Amino acid sequence: MTRFPMIASLLALAVAAGCEKSPAASAGSTQELAADGTLAVPQRESREPAPTPDVKLPSAAAAAPAMSAAEQALRDAAKALYTPPTGYDDEVSEIISGFPAYFPEDDLAARSLRIIGSDSMGPMLTSVASRFEGVYPAIAVDIRQGGSARGLAALLAGECDLAAISDRPTDAQRAAIEKATKKRLFIAPVALDAVCVFVNRDNPIPSLTRQQCNGLVSITHSLTPQPILRWNELDPNSPLGGEFPPLYVMDGGSGTMHAFTEWCMPGERVTTILCYVEPGPSSVVNACCAYPLAIGVAGYGARQPRARAVPLDSGSGPVAPTVGTIRDRTYPIVRSMSLAFVAADEASIPPAIMEWLQFCWSEDGQDAVAQLGIVPPTLDMMPAFLGTPKDDLWK
Repeated sequence: MTRFPMIASLLALAVAAGCEKSPAASAGSTQELAADGTLAVPQRESREPAPTPDVKLPSAAAAAPAMSAAEQALRDAAKALYTPPTGYDDEVSEIISGFPAYFPEDDLAARSLRIIGSDSMGPMLTSVASRFEGVYPAIAVDIRQGGSARGLAALLAGECDLAAISDRPTDAQRAAIEKATKKRLFIAPVALDAVCVFVNRDNPIPSLTRQQCNGLVSITHSLTPQPILRWNELDPNSPLGGEFPPLYVMDGGSGTMHAFTEWCMPGERVTTILCYVEPGPSSVVNACCAYPLAIGVAGYGARQPRARAVPLDSGSGPVAPTVGTIRDRTYPIVRSMSLAFVAADEASIPPAIMEWLQFCWSEDGQDAVAQLGIVPPTLDMMPAFLGTPKDDLWK
């Protein structure tokens, strides 16, 4: 038996697994904190099966003993689909070196830290937590995802120590949390991210305007006279012609989707035409890797080699998402990735939370952030309550 059929079967199974909802994501009992500060149970839309690619495999007799070009291409595709992007280059290395080093405390008491919230922040926080637990073996950091709204609801209910949020809480949400906990809400940015529109790497569409995104994604398409339902309506020269672009998004509790809708369709609902709700950003981008017609909305950190983030145009010309355009905010949709927690005042912030946040703002913590393709924050974003590093050292 040649290796080609086995690899093709593995790739097909991987693609199918990447687009499948996780049990946690499909649970209908998850509570979220609505924009008005009330707890709500989101009504999740039913999701039809994603279109299955028509893969034609060569017969075993036709395959040569040596690896064929087709087999090599399939291997490359499989590797690209699941190879996490590295955020590292000379530019990022220089940025990371600008953060202070971290010196551990000797008397930090054993305890657990529970963090609930943003799906986009989950892998990044897990990576940082692994290093933090190496410094403090007696502290266990438990990372749970479910969306930014879920994190704020958990903080309100006292179910977590920190909420991971990729969206600023509204005034009503802040008031609800502070009323329920009788404490002050603190927000600590730890990274930057961009909301991107992804397509398959082979899709040549050059850019998308705010109006085009509105016509493509919104039911009511307030910025365009007609909805946009075909690729040649986005780009008359598209080789995809009159094919429908299936849309892959996350659910309404996602900070990613909230930032995207605020940019191009505030107050409007996402279309129901060929729209597939995915459990997380990786599933959105995986769909764009696998399906030539696909288009999806996810964070910059979820990018994959076989998908491409399209430059977006707010009216001053298209801008591609890069480390530079995200950090200087010239890319249209940039957001802070933050950790929210409650304390009576700055002097009452628990030592474990303070050390965790200082570690996130250290060279070691930001190295873990960059390894996952997330963009380090600018130093002006550092919260004052973290204190000031001395001699380039958190101590």
